[in-house]
Amino acid sequence: MSTASALASPPTTAPRRTRLGEILVRGGAITEEQLQHALTEQPHLKLALGKVLIRLSYVTDDQIRQALSTQLNIPYIDLDKIAIDTSLSRIITRSYARRHSVVPIARVGRSLTVAMDDPTAQAVVHELTMLTGSAITVVTASTKAIQRTFARLYGTSADSASAGAGPAVAAPPTPRPAVPIARPTTTTTLPDEAASGRGDELFYAVLREAIAHQTSDIHLEMLPSGLHIRYRVDGVLRRPNLGPLQRHLDKSAREVISRVKILSKLDIAERRRPQDGSFQAVVERNGRGITVDLRVSCVPSYSGESVVIRILDRSRAPRSLDDLDLSPVVTERLQNLLKRTTGIFLVTGPTGSGKSTTLYSCLLRLHRPEIRILTAEDPVEYVYEELSQSEVNDAIGNTFATFLRAFLRHDPEVIMVGEIRDEETAEMAFRAAQTGHFLLSTLHTNSAVAALPRLLDLDIESSLIASSLVGVMSQRLVRKICPDCVEPFTPPADQVREFFTRVPDNVHFVHGRGCEACGGSGYRGRMIVADLWVPDEEDAMLITREAPFDEIRRSTERTTFSMAQDANDRLMAGRTTLEELLRVLPYTAVAEHRLRFSAS
Repeated sequence: MSTASALASPPTTAPRRTRLGEILVRGGAITEEQLQHALTEQPHLKLALGKVLIRLSYVTDDQIRQALSTQLNIPYIDLDKIAIDTSLSRIITRSYARRHSVVPIARVGRSLTVAMDDPTAQAVVHELTMLTGSAITVVTASTKAIQRTFARLYGTSADSASAGAGPAVAAPPTPRPAVPIARPTTTTTLPDEAASGRGDELFYAVLREAIAHQTSDIHLEMLPSGLHIRYRVDGVLRRPNLGPLQRHLDKSAREVISRVKILSKLDIAERRRPQDGSFQAVVERNGRGITVDLRVSCVPSYSGESVVIRILDRSRAPRSLDDLDLSPVVTERLQNLLKRTTGIFLVTGPTGSGKSTTLYSCLLRLHRPEIRILTAEDPVEYVYEELSQSEVNDAIGNTFATFLRAFLRHDPEVIMVGEIRDEETAEMAFRAAQTGHFLLSTLHTNSAVAALPRLLDLDIESSLIASSLVGVMSQRLVRKICPDCVEPFTPPADQVREFFTRVPDNVHFVHGRGCEACGGSGYRGRMIVADLWVPDEEDAMLITREAPFDEIRRSTERTTFSMAQDANDRLMAGRTTLEELLRVLPYTAVAEHRLRFSAS
């Protein structure tokens, strides 16, 4: 009986590949006349030569397999004589094994041996390599033997498994399954007609396109007319032109949604309640696989289900404050603020305004070997080797407050809490700041100074806020004008009136006319426009004596670099447009800009 170690040893590569027909003739399996006849029939049958020979009854399947083994220099294995470890079924799932006629038969270290019905299918070998993180060794056997081994491994026959609803990809040795995604291209890859009804093939095509266009979110909506798909690029939803692929998606809308739910380990039978899940994809870039995290949210709707997939690309995670493209004034003030060793720094703004990205950049700025940095996040969006990161899980009691309480016993210098959303977390955060820690977190407010009433609503004492709060930054993400198609532009009069009572003479408006590089939008990439409030002693005194909020707000005008100022600087530099600022900025910032920066 063959051993796993022997099977895991890769064979020696043959210097030259002999034709299959030559091998069969040389071995006496067929005659030269039979070979020529098969070659004549092959164009009409449109089959591989081996299948043509089998159909003509010139050879048996076993003879073809043994000839392929010689041609490809791979072992031909009698699978019926090999003991199969059933735990291998967790490496390659049943539906994937059935669809590609492949079964895992041995694993030693990082080497995985698989028996393939078609050992020439290099695309499958490549997928399995990226998917499992193992070196794949291919062997072959007869079709019947592979089917019998499938039954031994998965507890059912390959034919009866065709109706199974299990995941059609191999599961990696990580908590979340990974999907092998081919190198992104600029054109939509349409599945062939035979595969067009499969939800997995269709979903892969959609995902490839999304990654190629640097999409942050994929929106899948079930409508009476079919599957409505939109990509969020630079914060704006776009309807991609999927061509013929859209027709297949409309026909197989439920299969696509089910596929996403299976990958995310959600209950595919549950269509009445919202569900959240996640999985990973492996994207090939520059010849190597890069893992991309995908966060999935599924909610029921009138016409079916609606799914949003957030794409988190680790390779594009921020590494420094310079990556944020902040204005020079904000960068300088923020760097000075991060020199503090105690207190609380808050980043505020609506969902999707880049708060977490800013916090990560600040943490990397603070990092040095002699300090300990702990984070509690919901969820962990990017993984950094420099940080000790924990993920909140309310279902088992791992809340922000629970982690904060535990962190204080781990002697950290810096703590990051994903969000202060309740009284207990707020109390623990300020207690940590009072006991010699520097804490960073987020709030949902429209401006920097609006963090003050929000903290008071969370029952934090005003004196504690005054002594602990070292700074608040409120931010928005605005799209940058595409540098490849920028040109002078006269904006509509109503947009100008929103920002100026009278336009200053030094203003020269520009926009992007739209080009291939920006997908016709005129914008490429985003940057932060921010309020940054660093309280001084006078601000702290007003907060401590609980002065009226209007009085505090007037005082903070001295200590705040305003979003209106930041927006004006970006506009004057020709980096964004009035239309984009009106779309993103809160009304208070627009009104302040109109008052401060109009010509007298």
